[in-house]
This record gives sequence, structure tokens and C-alpha cells, in this order.
Amino acid sequence: MSVLPPSFLGKKVFLDGGNERHYVLKYEELSGDRKVHALLFDQETPVIFAVLDYHGRFLDSFYLSNKTTAESSEATERYKEIAERKKQHKVTQDDLKDALRPKEEAKMKNKKIMKLLVDEHLEDIKHQWPSRLIALQNADGKSDQSLILTSLEEALKQANALKAFKYLLHHRLDTYIPLLAKYIQDQPQLIDEVPEYYLSFDQAKIVEQFLYLAVANVEIDNPDLIEKILHQAQKIDHVHYSSVLRQLLVKLFRRVKSETKDSTKEWLNKTVHDQSLRSSIVEILKKKA
Repeated sequence: MSVLPPSFLGKKVFLDGGNERHYVLKYEELSGDRKVHALLFDQETPVIFAVLDYHGRFLDSFYLSNKTTAESSEATERYKEIAERKKQHKVTQDDLKDALRPKEEAKMKNKKIMKLLVDEHLEDIKHQWPSRLIALQNADGKSDQSLILTSLEEALKQANALKAFKYLLHHRLDTYIPLLAKYIQDQPQLIDEVPEYYLSFDQAKIVEQFLYLAVANVEIDNPDLIEKILHQAQKIDHVHYSSVLRQLLVKLFRRVKSETKDSTKEWLNKTVHDQSLRSSIVEILKKKA
């Protein structure tokens, strides 16, 4: 089974096996040959270029002050472009430290800190940049309710969901993927793209969570989209011998009863037309009866 492409943002690399002096990986880009090109930082300065494999092993590394290659130059230039853009954001080092805290513990001296964090997430999503905020969270974060992560959730509400999907993948923020199901009415491609990606890595659980939230947000009178959702559940059941389709039907039937005047049979006849899917649903209903 192939592994999910990694993200090492925020990885701390200690020198000589000690626990004191270390560098932090704050910039990375995937290479086409299953490698990661990365910049390691001393505070805010990139000092080492490294090539890692998908398991985080260093294949090559060198100090930027001692050596330059085409790959290290390209990575450094791309990082500089992002860093220059970040300078336009009025986020101080104190703000970044505060962003690691949950709201109830944050000092919030900068009254606009949440807006600034949301705006930075949105810009990173738009340009698909490696996020310094996520690198900071990965390196030093102790709370999953930090301002960084709560502002990320707010940014996902405003961002283009397809771009957000790719951004979350690049940063290995897989637990946030199901939240994108809230936006399938505007971005129905997600019903195909999310399962296609994760099932190719045999990661069915994330797809299941995505589909559960999808049936709660899809319009009950949108037969094409509902049929696609149910078809994805059917595929998971066939491979994993699970009961995702049955669970989705239970959720949908509850919505049919509360939101429409149709019986579940009438609604099914209007909604599901694929014969294979209809047969699977009939079998489920027979067992239930």
C-alpha cells in the first residue's frame, strides 16, 4: 500500500543528537521523484537546504552559505517571494507566539489578530504556499484549539473549497478534509475528488467522515449529487465490507421525513436511478425489514 505524500513542516532537526541547538523545517515542496526539497531555519533565516525521502530520511543536505545548486536556488527564491509578501501583513513575532494559544489563554494585544491570521491562511490557500502558521503549529503548538487552527477553520469557510482541498493535502491536515463537505453544493467535484484521492491510498475512514457530513449538507432535492454520494458509499462497502451506504440512507431518510412530503419510497424513486445502486439499496431495506 502506498503512503500519503508527507509534510514535514515544523519538523525540528537537532544537531549532534543533542536536545538544545536545532533547526526548524519551515519551507518544503514535493519533488516528482517522491522526494521533498526543504529549507531548514535558524530562527527566521534559512540556513540549510535538504532533500528528504517520504519517510523523513535525509538524502542530502548542506549549508546555503557553503554550497548552491539549481534546486536550492529555486527553493530559496520561491521562499523569498513568499517572505516578502508576508512582510506586508502586520503580524509581529509576538502575534505569532500568541497565535499558538487558545482564545481563552491568548493575550490578544493585537485586536485584529484573528482577521490577520484568517487573511494569511486565505492567501496561502489561494497561492498554495507552504504555511508558516502551520509550520509554527507543528513545531511548537500544544493546543488543537490554538488561534492558528481556529482561524484556519474560519478561512476554510471563505476559501475556494477545491483550492482548500489541495492546500489541506499539501499540509497533511487530513482531519480537516471532512469539513469541506459543507460546500459540496458549490463545489460538487469534491464528491469525486476526495474519495478518489484517499481511496487510492486505502484511507477509507476520512472518506466516510466526508460522506456523513455531505449527506447532512446536500440539498435533499438534488438527485444527481445525492446519487454520487451514495455511489461512493457503495464503493467503500464493496471493498471494506462496511455499512456506510446503510448509515447514509438512515440519515437521508430522516431528512426526507422532516423536510419533504414524500415517502422514503417516493423519494428514492425520484432520486436514485443507477440500477446497481438501486439493487444495493433494495438489499439493505430487505435486511432492515
